[in-house]
Amino acid sequence: MAARASEQEILAKVRTLLALERNYLAEERTALAEFRTGLALTVIAPAASTVIAYVFSFLQVEYAFIFDSLNFTFFAILTIWGIWTSFRSRGKLNRIREKKMILRDRECEVIRKSKAVYDLLSDCVAFGDVQKQEG
Repeated sequence: MAARASEQEILAKVRTLLALERNYLAEERTALAEFRTGLALTVIAPAASTVIAYVFSFLQVEYAFIFDSLNFTFFAILTIWGIWTSFRSRGKLNRIREKKMILRDRECEVIRKSKAVYDLLSDCVAFGDVQKQEG
């Protein structure tokens, strides 16, 4: 009966670790979406600036300088914001992936504590990936 309780405790720990991994995957998706948004801002801003400058080129000369200045300022800020967002999200992504690898190591340690749990989950958990990274 004690062995059964031990297996139940191990399975409870595995469930908890898998729930944490699911949370890290959600955070990773969010960071990737933020990264894509930053890249989009960085790429789209210069093109949009060119289009707007072309549209403003038909205005009178005294107004054209004001609009060109505003156009340049706005899209420069947008480009810088996009670059900053991309770098910030890349840093978040690296931290999340490090935490996820630590979590996978713990999952493997917990699963290996019981032969029955190991037999049950060995084909679902990639033990080889953890061993490759350790070596």
